[in-house]
Amino acid sequence: MKSIVFYSNDFNMCFSLLIYLQNNYKVTTTTDLDIVKSIVKTSDLDLLIMDTDPSEIIECYLKDIRNAKTNLPIVLTYVFKNQIKELDTKLREYVNSIFYKPFDLNEISMKLSLMV
Repeated sequence: MKSIVFYSNDFNMCFSLLIYLQNNYKVTTTTDLDIVKSIVKTSDLDLLIMDTDPSEIIECYLKDIRNAKTNLPIVLTYVFKNQIKELDTKLREYVNSIFYKPFDLNEISMKLSLMV
């Protein structure tokens, strides 16, 4: 079974996605960004999904992950705002896909199945 790590600072979002994906994937969820970093460094995972607002800190974080695990597919989810358009473009260098909220879980499932 493919392994997915899902990060969100919203516990309910973590729980919801866990319930939705658990029949098809081994899902680990966390609300702690440091735990994500540890899991990425020490585990052989198949996909990382991050639900977080874009920022320069997140950009650096994604850059570090990409340098450590070049083949790891990364998906980012957040609410798009026009004022972060430039940052959105930068983040695309480090992720395989971005889903803007509100997103369609069926669409995400379909794309995840193609990534892992």
